[in-house]
Amino acid sequence: MTSSSPALEALILITRVNAEATSALDKALSRVGLWLNDLSLLGLLRDAGAEGLSRADLATALSQSQSQTLRRVKPMEKLDWIARTEAGNFRLSSHGRALALEASGLAANRSEAWLDGVLDADEISQLTVLLRKIG
Repeated sequence: MTSSSPALEALILITRVNAEATSALDKALSRVGLWLNDLSLLGLLRDAGAEGLSRADLATALSQSQSQTLRRVKPMEKLDWIARTEAGNFRLSSHGRALALEASGLAANRSEAWLDGVLDADEISQLTVLLRKIG
């Protein structure tokens, strides 16, 4: 029997925790018709402000091809969550901003509930610092 390296064990554990956390957040976000990766896209556009992001910049930020990015954005445009600037950049519409705000609140509440009783505030802070180092 061979033993795994500590680094591999840590990666396996991170992968499992990520899947569980994503599932919990997806369930909470389904109340407003979103998935966690949708909220991520809306968050990028919220942070970009009124000038928005070009398709190339958004694709880079999402680690996707431009065509994949366009396929993700199109349904959100039809729902009036995302609009285009005069320059053709993607930005959040007023509906998109309201949805992103509501969804962020749901995600934050669910995240706190998911970690409640598992980690205390100091441990969550330490975990955040460590994950930022590898993220």
